[in-house]
Amino acid sequence: MSTSNSNLTSDRTYTLLLSHLHNPHTSLSLPTLQSALSHHLALLPPCTSSPTPLAATAISAPYYLVQPFTFTKLNSLSTSFRHAVHLKFRALKEEWEARGRIERLFNQSVGGSLDAWAKEVVKGLIGGHPVLRLACCSGLLLGIEDLGKKELDVALGARGVVEDEDIVALAEVMDTYAFSVTGGTHGVEEWEKEFQPAGQDVLSMALILAAQSVPLIPHSKLKALPLPLLSHLLTQTLLATFKHGSFLSSVSASVTLTPNNEVHISASSAFAHTVRSITSSPLTAHISDLARFMASVLSLLLPSSSVGTVAQTMEALRDCAKAIERDWISTSLASVPGVATDTQDLTKAVWGILKTFLFTVLMVDDAALSAAVFIPPESSGAADLALTTLETLSHLAFVITQFGGVTSTSTNSFLELKKTFYLALDILAQTQSRAETYVERVCGGALEMRRGEGNVGFRQAKEAFVLAAVEQLVPVLGAKCLRESVWRVCEPHLFDASHRETFESAHSTVLAVFASHSQRTRAETPKASDSSRAWLDRLGQRAGLVLGYSRKRETLSVGEDDEQHENERTNDDEFVMRLVPFYAGCLLENSREGKLNTAQLRMAYAALVRGACACDSPMDGEGKGRSCVLAWYCVQRLLDAIHALEGRDAKGKGKEVGREEGHEERLHRLRLVLMSTVSALPLVLLAQALEEVRLVLLRSKEGLSHSGVADLQHSANSITVPVTSEQAEGMAKEERHEELVQALFAEILENVGDREKEWAGRWWYEHRGEFGIVGEPDLGRGVGDEKSTGEGERARL
Repeated sequence: MSTSNSNLTSDRTYTLLLSHLHNPHTSLSLPTLQSALSHHLALLPPCTSSPTPLAATAISAPYYLVQPFTFTKLNSLSTSFRHAVHLKFRALKEEWEARGRIERLFNQSVGGSLDAWAKEVVKGLIGGHPVLRLACCSGLLLGIEDLGKKELDVALGARGVVEDEDIVALAEVMDTYAFSVTGGTHGVEEWEKEFQPAGQDVLSMALILAAQSVPLIPHSKLKALPLPLLSHLLTQTLLATFKHGSFLSSVSASVTLTPNNEVHISASSAFAHTVRSITSSPLTAHISDLARFMASVLSLLLPSSSVGTVAQTMEALRDCAKAIERDWISTSLASVPGVATDTQDLTKAVWGILKTFLFTVLMVDDAALSAAVFIPPESSGAADLALTTLETLSHLAFVITQFGGVTSTSTNSFLELKKTFYLALDILAQTQSRAETYVERVCGGALEMRRGEGNVGFRQAKEAFVLAAVEQLVPVLGAKCLRESVWRVCEPHLFDASHRETFESAHSTVLAVFASHSQRTRAETPKASDSSRAWLDRLGQRAGLVLGYSRKRETLSVGEDDEQHENERTNDDEFVMRLVPFYAGCLLENSREGKLNTAQLRMAYAALVRGACACDSPMDGEGKGRSCVLAWYCVQRLLDAIHALEGRDAKGKGKEVGREEGHEERLHRLRLVLMSTVSALPLVLLAQALEEVRLVLLRSKEGLSHSGVADLQHSANSITVPVTSEQAEGMAKEERHEELVQALFAEILENVGDREKEWAGRWWYEHRGEFGIVGEPDLGRGVGDEKSTGEGERARL
């Protein structure tokens, strides 16, 4: 009796569901209708043995067909079919577990039963409205994907049927609704869309549904779609999400300044209404799905197809970014630091939109560039796409700076941004002429911007981006481009640490010039012993630094005659030789507190010395070349600075000098820099340099106890009573001396080249007793550790 009542109840609820589906104005709530549809699709009532009739009823129901379509209803319909897959699987699994072992032998498995059920559901969808069919198939495919291989013992054959129907439905939607986008006319439908929130037109809603499921379909099937048209439709949908870049155009008319000089925007202003329409749009809520779908389509178009379609998409995003940048410059939000309390939520929403657009650009451009690397080098298509990406990111530099810039080395830095940025530069660097043209253009733009008046923060963000890009392209730039474009942009920032990102980027670019010059010299003289790259890699890993790319480049003489190559090499050497003296003084000036930190300074000065050693070096009568003279000039400048801080003249005689604030710290920093130069020097200069190092270490040891570093360190650790200021100063001096010794030992042990290591090792064992060393120094603490935790990790050059 209870079973009969249950069947009657099930039949009654099924009948009620059908009546509500046929009523376009039913009072039943959408969540209730969604749950009932999922339930009856999965758990069939006794009056029917197949889900096909209910699926056919749902897709042709007036409730869902009523015009205009709403995304809420379409999404609910898709969710109903997705949940139905889960409910059916759960019911089949419970039924299977309730069967006996013998009974299971003569019945379908859970996967087989679910496969048959899904095929029956698809049968009911055939012939329905393409938009509703797309929603239902998307839900089915997502449900099957949710179960995956962990839940199902076999692959469902029905999945292929669902995928095919999903593709056909999307193609029909494109045929039906794409004309309003591609026809170029502005009829009644287009006029009405101007007054609708973004994402409420049928095509946008259909693309959102497709974006959730179509990327799950194998690429071999997706190629049946008209991909260029689909790319165009998705591009227009993405642009519509951000009002084609014009959503900031009404800011100026909506902004007022409070008596406290704070930005205030009324909640009823046109700009506030625009921001709310974007944040509440279904396109914004599903922007990640749309961008992922767009990325999949672009990856299918490359590299076999023409890059024209892909270029159009990337150029459209670039133009949108340009419009956003243009409007942002003119707003008070960019120039006034204070924001009124009642406007802060609105400004947060604005920054959320800007960052969302940046994420969208990165997802799309990264997919295009990843596929473009397979385009043959002789084609200019890949370089064009890379240039478009760099231009787009440059327009969004004021947003990128909110993430610490493209060169940030923090653990929470924007990895996707770095990947896209460096990938674009790698592609561009394959063609020297294109790279030089780009560098000359962006450097000229940076110089022009500096001469004009405008928002300082905005200009600094743009310059930081330019310097970061130029740094990576230095290995393929000629001397003329370096001298006339790159240097003019870098030079003003080398002494100004007020904006840390541009300050470090400028120094990093100059160091890239030295590193590139050294690398070219080694490539042309392969027998020369030079451990600079290994040294930079090890020191960079230890200090958490970034010094450009360690990528290998062919020499610039490939494909050129010897005379032209010789002229380029001569110009390159002359530029570097002229740069060395200036940059030596620059680094010494930046050794003061608040400029370059110890790790940065050590690496930079060693790279400078190494760059000086790599200059073209015709030998003189004493067997020394110009490079040795330049290298020793750098060492001597450093020694003079150390002597000045020690209160000595160049001859080593005592001399009274005024002591500035942070005197001891700066002196210790310069001494550590001297230790770092040891591994950068050639054998002909090593003996002279190590003798100067020995004298510096002996002077740093003056006034210390004769018990040795280890004994005094043990004594310092065992102190349990307050110490006097003289004792504290003595212990600090002892620690600094120990750090110097450790730094020197590490340079000799790890970084000195093979040709110099034997001689340096003998020197060390001969003189280590003079430094207070008993046995080997303890290197467990690390060399050159910063006083402030994390300074090394934040360092960047």
